[in-house]
Amino acid sequence: RCRGATGLEMGKLAKDVAWCDKELSRPMEVLSSALLRCGRRTKRLGLELGAAIAPFSSQYRLCRYEQMAFGDRRTALKKKMEARTKADGRAAKLMINQTSMKHMGRYGTLERMETEAAMMDEFATEAAREAEEVAMRLQNEVARIGALRVNEWDSSMKVIASGMKEACAENAAIWESALEAFKREFPDLTVPMAQHATIVDGTNNIVS
Repeated sequence: RCRGATGLEMGKLAKDVAWCDKELSRPMEVLSSALLRCGRRTKRLGLELGAAIAPFSSQYRLCRYEQMAFGDRRTALKKKMEARTKADGRAAKLMINQTSMKHMGRYGTLERMETEAAMMDEFATEAAREAEEVAMRLQNEVARIGALRVNEWDSSMKVIASGMKEACAENAAIWESALEAFKREFPDLTVPMAQHATIVDGTNNIVS
């Protein structure tokens, strides 16, 4: 966007200068055209990348629901453990007091304790079943999302890499054509070659 805006302003300046100095306005026109073309190509690249990263954005938004799903799994496991602990406690209490209550003839209390122990065991079994169902759903969903991410992200990365490579090649061609236009307009102009800085890294190796 900055390149496009700069190109527009440069184009306006070239038109203003052309009124008094046509020769001076010509390099401005070449630069303006290159900036506008490069800006349009970069904008198109941004749109392409925006579409390509859509799967990454959607999966990022889904992370909240994944965390909630794992939270449900933890809740189900906690409920299962608490139910089993209560059921085992009732069963142990029944086993300890069963003989003494029979001797004392407290069959009503014994029957009530047996009923409570059976109910607690049933609740524990139901909680275990629910926890297993939650685990299976979570496991299947994780596998589905994992496979989906592999396919979508692989395709998206290929699109991103291809788009950036194509955009870089086109931008290079734009500026090379601008350089050629400068050379045609100013054949006597000497264009300096890019200077490579010599850097010495931490291992005393020279990097150009």
